[in-house]
Amino acid sequence: MTRRLLISAVVFCLSTSSLISAQQDTAKRPAPKKPDLELVATRQMDLDTDEGTWISLDVSPDGRTIVFDLLGDLYTMPITGGPATALTSGMMYDAQPRFSPDGKSIVFTSDRNGGDNVWTMDLTTKASRVVTQGKGVRYRSPTWTPDGKYIVVARAAGAIGP
Repeated sequence: MTRRLLISAVVFCLSTSSLISAQQDTAKRPAPKKPDLELVATRQMDLDTDEGTWISLDVSPDGRTIVFDLLGDLYTMPITGGPATALTSGMMYDAQPRFSPDGKSIVFTSDRNGGDNVWTMDLTTKASRVVTQGKGVRYRSPTWTPDGKYIVVARAAGAIGP
C-alpha cells in the first residue's frame, strides 16, 4: 500500500512539473504558427444517435449538465436528458472534457494545432485557448485542481504506433 501511494505521489509530481514546464514554455514562445498540415473535409456525414461507446464525460459542479465527447466532437446536455448541443465539430479530434470547478469552462485534449495538446474553452463565448504546445508528446486525462487555478495532465513522449 505504501509503495502504491509513493508511486501515485511520484506520478502526480511528474504531471505537475510537466504542466509547470509547459506553462513556462508557452509563456516564452511566440504565437503559434499555422499548422503544417491543414485537412479540408471533402465529404460530410450526418449522424443522429441516442447512444455511444468509449465516451469520456463529466458532470458540471451544479449537477445540471454533462459534457462528453463522441467521435471527436464535444457536446453538452442536460443531465435529465434531451438533445445534445455541439461545442466543437470538424476535422479536429477533441476528447476528454472536464468542467472547471466554477462550471464556466472546460479543459480537453485536441489535435487541432497539429499535436495532441491541452485546450480550454469558455462555455459562454465558446472561445478556445491552447495550454500546451507540442507535436511529439501525448497529453491525456486533463483535470482542474479543486481551486481551478491549475490543470493537471498526464504526459507521454512519442506518438502511438509506428
